[in-house]
Amino acid sequence: MATSTEPAHSYSNNGPALADYTSIMLQMYFETLEQSSMAQVLDVGPVCEENITFFAQRVKRYHVCDMFLRLNRNKREGLPPKKVWKHLDYAPHSFDGINLWDFIDHLNDDEIGRLVNLCHTFLKPKGMMIVTSFEEQSAPSQIHSFVMQDSYRLTFRLQNHLDLPCYYRSNRILTNILSEFASVKSFIYRNGVREFLCKRD
Repeated sequence: MATSTEPAHSYSNNGPALADYTSIMLQMYFETLEQSSMAQVLDVGPVCEENITFFAQRVKRYHVCDMFLRLNRNKREGLPPKKVWKHLDYAPHSFDGINLWDFIDHLNDDEIGRLVNLCHTFLKPKGMMIVTSFEEQSAPSQIHSFVMQDSYRLTFRLQNHLDLPCYYRSNRILTNILSEFASVKSFIYRNGVREFLCKRD
């Protein structure tokens, strides 16, 4: 497994943790997806109109399954986290790309292992997965969606209807969790956002 950590690239001083930034990893991700005119992408949410528009203009099919909302509903109804996986019932090798955003920050160790295994199964050979995660000292106190803008710039939108636990992990632990993939590239931004770009074998 190849792992690279690069210096910070683009940020602004709009806030201590949620400054807008330009994503190098997303650009690399799309450069791979756009090699196929039939590319299909799975997004685990939260649902965001800007993201739907951004992806729909660039890939053949864009599937949204808001796992944040479903996990939040399970928590509210007192259901165990494992019940949420019934919503991810896609066939193996269905997708060229998967967007996880910071969903892994809200899963315990057992559940994050289950998610990564499912995503590996859902991806086609050579498929890509992009994962974001906050560093603990820079993480917002409430959940925000990552909102796509032009030129791979990401802004944030508060999702105050979501109330989920947070589990922050070191770069080493996250890289190890993603080791099922053939390669993992990582990038850390000064605003506390970490991005991981994973490629299936």
